[in-house]
Amino acid sequence: MVPLILLGCGYTLTRLALVEARSGRPVLAVTRDEKRREELSRAGVQLPSLDEAVASAKGAHVVSSIPPEAGLDASLSESLARVGPARLVYLSSTGVYGDARGHVDESTPLDTTSTRARGRIDAEAHYRRLGGISLRIAGIYGPGRGLHERIRSGTLRIPESGGGRISRVHVDDLVEALRVVLERGEPGGMYCVADDRPATQAETSQWLCARLGLPLPPAVPLTSLHESLRGDRAISNARLKALGWRPRYPDFIVGFSALLEAGA
Repeated sequence: MVPLILLGCGYTLTRLALVEARSGRPVLAVTRDEKRREELSRAGVQLPSLDEAVASAKGAHVVSSIPPEAGLDASLSESLARVGPARLVYLSSTGVYGDARGHVDESTPLDTTSTRARGRIDAEAHYRRLGGISLRIAGIYGPGRGLHERIRSGTLRIPESGGGRISRVHVDDLVEALRVVLERGEPGGMYCVADDRPATQAETSQWLCARLGLPLPPAVPLTSLHESLRGDRAISNARLKALGWRPRYPDFIVGFSALLEAGA
């Protein structure tokens, strides 16, 4: 089996590593998080340094989730170009679209004026020169991460207006998207990853609070919230679906229901 090398193995890539390791695939993961290292080691995942992982990448499948602020994308893409992985995927973000509203897909203009978006856009460009595939990912939720946890902790705030639509994706659907793209994604291509139904913060919070038996979070002015929560857009997953991917959790109700029933 072709080895899988994961650079920056955090929340999402740890789940991918465990799925692939259970199938018997050789997996190498780079992470400095000690708890993740222990979990991955128990599953038989190799834990090399970043340099060691890159040196092992010839003919391998490589996924990078290293954030732009680490400042490694230019040098890392150069090193990978010299080695020659068979497949390369970069985990980007729908944040590259800035304040775009309404329907958003891979052809939507990028926001080149935002420093935050620019870092992702530049990273995509570095890896695209190697045939790297970019996944532009909506808000990720799953066990231990998402609105349900913020409601439980009392840290969630919702906009007074109810807010615009936000697209999300369950982490297990994102893992499956990665597996599909590694197998048959177009080299140099890009794919938006989101479920089938965007929803407002108010709609999602009201449903979750009713399920959890908790009061609604306080409402605050929209301008006081993080910029990623101020928009109103629906991320299209049509291009990813054309590869054969289908979300197991097509909307927040199905996704959060499964998490709450599992006690996650």
